[in-house]
Amino acid sequence: MNSTIGGETFTHEGEKSIRDTVTFTCDGQKFVMRTKSTQEANVLVENVPPTQKDAILEAVERICWLLSFATQSQVASYGHDYPDGSGPSLLQSINRAGQYTDSVIERADGAAIREFVDQTYPAFKALENARSLRVAIDYMLQAARPGLPMECKLVFMFVLLENMKQTYGMQQQYTFKGGKFIDPVTKAQIGFKDMMILMFGAVGMAPNLQALVGLRNEVIHTGVATLTHPQQKLQYDAANDLIREYLLRLLGFKGTFFVSAKGGTVKTI
Repeated sequence: MNSTIGGETFTHEGEKSIRDTVTFTCDGQKFVMRTKSTQEANVLVENVPPTQKDAILEAVERICWLLSFATQSQVASYGHDYPDGSGPSLLQSINRAGQYTDSVIERADGAAIREFVDQTYPAFKALENARSLRVAIDYMLQAARPGLPMECKLVFMFVLLENMKQTYGMQQQYTFKGGKFIDPVTKAQIGFKDMMILMFGAVGMAPNLQALVGLRNEVIHTGVATLTHPQQKLQYDAANDLIREYLLRLLGFKGTFFVSAKGGTVKTI
C-alpha cells in the first residue's frame, strides 16, 4: 500500500535503526505495517489459514480507509502475496496521488496513528455499510483536493452532510416520504437543519448550524456564493471541523485531533 505515516517502533539494519513500523491490532489479529522511504508500505499478517484469507484482506481494506481519514490522503492496498513468497496475486493502481492536506491525526506520530486505528476499527467495521463510511471519507478527500474552486469544495462538503444525514435517518428507522424524513411523534416533515441537529446531538455535539445551512442553501440552489473567498474558506473549515469531530465521535475515538485554525488547531474528545 502507499503510506506517508511515521513509525512507532524501529527496524534495525546493520548499524542503522529506522523508525518505520506500526503494529495494528484489529479483529484480534496483528497487522505489522512497515513504511519505506519510497512512501510505500508492506503489511505482514502471520499465521493466516486459507479460510481466513478473505477476512484478512477485508480488514486491510478497512485499515486503509481509516488511514485515509486520519491522513486526509488516499491510502490503498495494491496487491498481496499469499502464501508469503508466492509473488503478487493481485495488482491494481492507486486511483489518485497522495495529497498533503491537513491531517486529522499527526501522520508522523506512529503511536497516535496506531491508537486511532485500534480504537476506531471495531465501530468502523460495524457501521461502514449502514453509515456509508467509505463514501463519507472519499468525499472528504475529494473536497481537500488542491486546485478546486471553493464553491466545488463546499459542494462536496454539503453533499457529504446530506449523505451523513440520510444514513443517520435510515439507521434510526425514520420514515422517509416525499424526500423528507417524518417525525415519529408529530408526523411532520423534518427539514435538513433539524435532521442535522438530531444527528450531531446523537454523538453529544450541539453546533450552531445557521451560517452553514444558509451557505449550503445558497450554493446548492444557485451554484455560487455571495460571500468573499476568505468568508467561504471560514465556512468550509467550519464544516470540515464538524465532520471530523462527528466521525471521530461516531467511531468511538478518544484523544487529540487536528482542526482548522479557526476551530482552535487542536481538540480533544
